[in-house]
Amino acid sequence: MSVRRGLAWMSLSQGGFFVIQFGGSVILARLLTPYELGVYAVAAAVIGVIGAVQAFGLAGFVVREHELSPDLLASTFTINACLAAMLAAAIVGLSSVSSSFLRETGVRNVMMVLATLPLLGAFEFLPSTNLERRGRFELISLVSLMRALSATAVTVGLAFCGFSFMSIAYGNVAGAVVSIVLFNTLGRQHVSFRLSLSEWRRVTKFGLQMVAISGVNALGGRAAELVMGRLLGLSALGLYARASSLNSLLWDNIHLVIGRVVFVDFADLRRKGVSLHDSYLRTVDVVTAVLWPAFAGFAILSGPLIETVYGDKWVGAAQPLSLLSVAAIVLVSITMTWEVFVVCGETGRQARFEVFRAGAGLALFSIGCTVGLVGAATARIGEAILSLFLYRPHLERLTETRLREFLPIYARSAALTLIAVAPATALMVLRGWSEHTPLLSVLTAIGAGIAGWLLALRWLRHPLQSELTRLAGSFRTLRQAS
Repeated sequence: MSVRRGLAWMSLSQGGFFVIQFGGSVILARLLTPYELGVYAVAAAVIGVIGAVQAFGLAGFVVREHELSPDLLASTFTINACLAAMLAAAIVGLSSVSSSFLRETGVRNVMMVLATLPLLGAFEFLPSTNLERRGRFELISLVSLMRALSATAVTVGLAFCGFSFMSIAYGNVAGAVVSIVLFNTLGRQHVSFRLSLSEWRRVTKFGLQMVAISGVNALGGRAAELVMGRLLGLSALGLYARASSLNSLLWDNIHLVIGRVVFVDFADLRRKGVSLHDSYLRTVDVVTAVLWPAFAGFAILSGPLIETVYGDKWVGAAQPLSLLSVAAIVLVSITMTWEVFVVCGETGRQARFEVFRAGAGLALFSIGCTVGLVGAATARIGEAILSLFLYRPHLERLTETRLREFLPIYARSAALTLIAVAPATALMVLRGWSEHTPLLSVLTAIGAGIAGWLLALRWLRHPLQSELTRLAGSFRTLRQAS
């Protein structure tokens, strides 16, 4: 499947996913308190710390490899299943300890339910990764959408019935079950439960490097949430989790979608011996043109957006959301770092970088927590700047690019960002940056910003303009095919 066709499918899926996830979060915000969300968030954080060991990145291994023998696939399945069992046992074992540490029995109850997730995930590993390797994004999109729909429906339904924070845990399990059934049905030719350790050295070497990359990253993030829960309380953690989840809506629904498709494309280019130069520059051009304005808009309109959508009890999440959005803008400038390092076989180097970055980031975040929510969120900006200096030289080396080639790209994206957020900025200045700014005024400013952004794309003859045109053509093709 072509990159644009794959991106079209993933965009359709994530558009639906965004509507489901955002709609569900709005309903839950009316049903749950910041404290209740904090209980779930801290349980998920403990699991994230334990789960760092499961971040073996074996899905990326399957996608990246030139040749996949039956023994190699069996070895990856076996190692992944073993890690899942170990993780589930560790979650159960530490559930009571975590509950006592945070003085909340609900943490143990949530962890006991979520302990089933890694075990369930092991049964969809081979069909899902093989479908991704083959670029079957239409099937992956369908499964992702149905998982989100079922998880949200169960979560909201149980929350209405008074299950409090447990509704989120049960919803996640329901979504996982739906995902397993669909992946094993749609990718049944890839289903195999054969066990083998014949290729364990090769798989483990890659996996350990990925633990140091993705695992350490997850470990740092989850440990930071535990620190906040301990120092600032579960209500504060609930507010921060709300800000972080809103920030993730953009990151997960745009950046990660593009990343999944681009990763397959980058891996294919490397297998053919083609330089990543042109593809990477175009990716940076497109991603910054989309995400810089989006995150900047979040930063400016965070107050009225949160007050209108979630209510007064969540207004405390507005400032952290603004600061997290600024950190995201910095990170977008070095987009697709993981994808580039993995396909270029530089996972060892990236592992060392991530250990240093995660440690420094946790230290900064802990110091920030002594100031409060704003201090903690500000620390994320410092961590993003550190990542920029760590990765920039090596991204240029691996993609055979130079800084001077990025400067025109950044200038165009900055101009697009200023045009897009000008109406929102003017509105908030006139309203004294009040979170009670009328919704109609906010929507008008957003609409004016989008219109200006689209006109600027056309005037600048930005590559995104042609990509959007081709993507629209792919959508028409998909509609005709259906």
